[in-house]
Amino acid sequence: MTLRTRAAGFAAAFALTLAGCGKSPEGGQPGTTETFTVSAPLLPVMIKQGDKQTVTIKVDRDASFKDDIAVKHEEPKGLKVEFSKGVLGAQTIKPGEPGEIQMSITADKDATPGEHVVKVIATPSKGAATHKDVRVKVEAISK
Repeated sequence: MTLRTRAAGFAAAFALTLAGCGKSPEGGQPGTTETFTVSAPLLPVMIKQGDKQTVTIKVDRDASFKDDIAVKHEEPKGLKVEFSKGVLGAQTIKPGEPGEIQMSITADKDATPGEHVVKVIATPSKGAATHKDVRVKVEAISK
């Protein structure tokens, strides 16, 4: 194996690591087995003004955590955020249901270019809530 091949392999592995998901602090009953976390893309979501991107948000629960988890979001000005299912920007995940949520982010045509944050908040029916920030980088469209 050449040095170039090794370097390419290392770069690919590093890129996959960076593209993984970042996790929130524990929600539920931290310090016990009755907890959950929220995962979101680690790198900023790139979106052009007027365009839409969809990302996956994942709620991972410990096997002994049996409460409902309500997931909602806070969106900054210039971005519209919707979950694939749920009502009024919120979704409830019941025990035994898949914890993946598709979240669509649409940038207004006049959204301010630069980095913004969408906060995803997960609140259990009992215990502590947690949140994960999803960074969104809005790019100006050339005229």
